Amino acid sequence: MTASPTNASASPSAGPSGPVADAAQKPAPRLTREESIRDTIEAVAIAFILAFIFKTFEAEAFVIPTGSMAPTLYGRHKEVQCECCGLQYTIGASQEVDQDSGQLLQRITTSHCPNCRFRNDVFTAPVFNGDRIVVNKQVSEFQRFDVVVFKNPEEPHINYIKRLVGLPGETVQIRQGDIYTRSSAEQPWVIQRKQDLSKQQEVQQIVYDDSLPPALLLQAGAEERWVPSVPNPTARDIAGWPASPNAWQPADATRTYKVTAAAGEQHWLRYRHLIPSWEHWKAVEENAKIESPLQPQLVTDFCGFNPETPNYPDQEMFWTNDLTLALQLQIDQLQADAALTLELEEGARTVQCRLQPATGSVQLVALTHQTDSQNPPTETILATGTCPISGTGSWQLMFASVDDRLTLWVDGTPVALEQQAELATEGLNLPTIRDLAPAGISATGITASVSALKISRDLYYRADTVVTEPENAMTPDPMDRSAFGDFMAITVSEVGNPGYDWRGLLRTPAVYASRYAGARQELQNRYGDRLDFKLADDEYLMLGDNSPASKDSRLFDYYSRPLRSVTSNRFAVRRQDLIGEAMLIFWPHAVPFLNGGRGFSVLAHQSGDKSLKADEYPLYSFPFYPNISRMKLIR
Repeated sequence: MTASPTNASASPSAGPSGPVADAAQKPAPRLTREESIRDTIEAVAIAFILAFIFKTFEAEAFVIPTGSMAPTLYGRHKEVQCECCGLQYTIGASQEVDQDSGQLLQRITTSHCPNCRFRNDVFTAPVFNGDRIVVNKQVSEFQRFDVVVFKNPEEPHINYIKRLVGLPGETVQIRQGDIYTRSSAEQPWVIQRKQDLSKQQEVQQIVYDDSLPPALLLQAGAEERWVPSVPNPTARDIAGWPASPNAWQPADATRTYKVTAAAGEQHWLRYRHLIPSWEHWKAVEENAKIESPLQPQLVTDFCGFNPETPNYPDQEMFWTNDLTLALQLQIDQLQADAALTLELEEGARTVQCRLQPATGSVQLVALTHQTDSQNPPTETILATGTCPISGTGSWQLMFASVDDRLTLWVDGTPVALEQQAELATEGLNLPTIRDLAPAGISATGITASVSALKISRDLYYRADTVVTEPENAMTPDPMDRSAFGDFMAITVSEVGNPGYDWRGLLRTPAVYASRYAGARQELQNRYGDRLDFKLADDEYLMLGDNSPASKDSRLFDYYSRPLRSVTSNRFAVRRQDLIGEAMLIFWPHAVPFLNGGRGFSVLAHQSGDKSLKADEYPLYSFPFYPNISRMKLIR
């Protein structure tokens, strides 16, 4: 391209006698209209070319359509404030519309709060589009647990986004929500941990936030979940942890628990996972008193993002033991033997973080329980160290038992330990009655208070899969329902029969454990290593964070691949299918304001079904402002 006089004036100059200096002494010739138009066209063309090159080789923007990666990424969704506890949470709404035409097919009506399980009416809640993200397309090597955009080999015209959990050459096993791998049949299975602890924290999902208690339930006479307690093994109905007076004071209006514990005396504040049943909510609805006490149940893979629709009939089925306890600690006085213990239950083991506030000394301990409950547990000190807690003051603590690893954070920073606090689980780790009260705090020789108590859980990857006969046989044509009988392929749930009422067993851990172990053994006897995912040297395994609502590697088809001479494994994503790593959310949904925080509708949904009242259901609202709080790096 020939430079115009204007371009020449921007050239570098060696000094005042150079061409630029000479040109500056004369008035620049005026551009003709044709030259001006040409320059404009050239500039626009160059911009498009540079944008195309950048998009092709460097980075690209994508929009998330569905909720298969929640809570990491949101597809089309609604935001809800629970009427019972006040929790603000998000639910998916992608199933309301046809993904191709945008036509409204249905409207979500109700959602259960993940904190208190109140059934909220969300029919008129405003809806928002999915997160817009930037994807780095120049990745030299993909790492485990990266969030990756790729082409599904079964549907190469569609971009998928999932979390990478299996690397080339590995065999991957999903066991009780965790990822295990090995490189050959002779090697032992190894649990895969998120080495980036910020990534582990990012995917945590709420179990119970004590700062937001279920006000309607408590007003109706329900018992608190966190209570002062004296352990009583004979109180089987409440996991051996009845509410019993001790040095801990019950929560006050600020949701603070205070303790003045004498030297040599251990006093417990205990969490029981009390989940209300329909009759308790019926009493709340009728402004009546609750007549039967709430009963504890196991912590499960309940995902509040998934609304109450026929698409999610098995909302909570599986016990999860990867928990994190967070709290704010205020220490006012210490005695010589002052001690504070944070405790989490996880089936065959109890894990503890033992703090000596006078010195900052930390011990992370595992107590392995014997089959004979009459014998005391075997105690193993896994790691020791020193933390910033020393003397009186205030600190924010988090204690996690996730992926068979114990971690302590103080004021958001992981405490450096003299060795890794790692555990090993052989086979299944099954729940016991102790898991109905899975968290506790004990105090000795200390005057202190705790507040902002919060329990979270890790992602639970369900071990559902598709089994074909023979191996890698074609799966049914998803567009031809009549062809299903011509193929040997079945979808296998983690427990074989997904229609079984597993939720009915969550209050009786011994029965749940027996049934779960039996179901898994039956599947193993029937299908063997076909339940595992053996990857070739150029193949990866991808799973969605929202496992109950994700079509990912577990459930990929194998219908069109053979027709296109693609021979990769049914569940695999090839290296050549990878597009890039998700870097950041650059534009989450905007936040409308005015009109009660809803803005004013500028475009409504469209639907042929008048009963859906689509014309009263805003698709876009105005005015709005950027949702800066969710603009962040993707972990």
